[in-house]
Amino acid sequence: MQKLLVVDEQPVMRTGILRALELAGIVLEVEGVSSGAEAIDKLGIGFWSAAIIDIGLTDGGGISFLNRLVKAFPDLPVLVFTSMPESPYGLRALRTGAAGYLHKSASPEALAEALRRVLAGRRYVSPSLAEQLADRMVRDSDRSPHELLTDRELEIFRLIALGNSIADIGETLSISPKTVHVHRANILRKTGLADNRALSSYAFEHHLIPGRRLEDRRDGDDANREA
Repeated sequence: MQKLLVVDEQPVMRTGILRALELAGIVLEVEGVSSGAEAIDKLGIGFWSAAIIDIGLTDGGGISFLNRLVKAFPDLPVLVFTSMPESPYGLRALRTGAAGYLHKSASPEALAEALRRVLAGRRYVSPSLAEQLADRMVRDSDRSPHELLTDRELEIFRLIALGNSIADIGETLSISPKTVHVHRANILRKTGLADNRALSSYAFEHHLIPGRRLEDRRDGDDANREA
């Protein structure tokens, strides 16, 4: 029987994925883990037919996690199923080696179809992501500032925008705080942004992170304190 590993930190989401596959008539053995480290350990034992992963993990997620997975298990088909926006993460995930990319707003039927294609050795690209790929071929020179960042810079950008400290980012990515500082300087230079507040606002406005802009959150906090 084919064997699937689901990597998602939310137990309800892992259960939902299993239920969606069952309803679609996809019969396989499914196991779930909640972190990147657990996924690497689990995939190192036995044979796996495919993996469904969320690159939005708070514990070792991002494109860097996908890159580690692809390098460690080059023959493993990986379907990214995440709430991270298709632009820019979908394009980067496919370039890194993912067999498919699907946003969590997709229907259960779309998830089942994506997994079927991945298990058959094919690639899955949603219609919206396919349109972005085509548009990129035509307008490659007309890119947003964040698209100029490397995968590592984009991941650090996301973590800074989410409010993580330099020390926390270094620990999460297993790099030194000094290296994080260097990446941050490169991010500010490439994007033309001034500081972490500007990074957070930019990330929200371009749908790179969920939630509200940093100044909006602070204004709301100030209002709550005054109340």
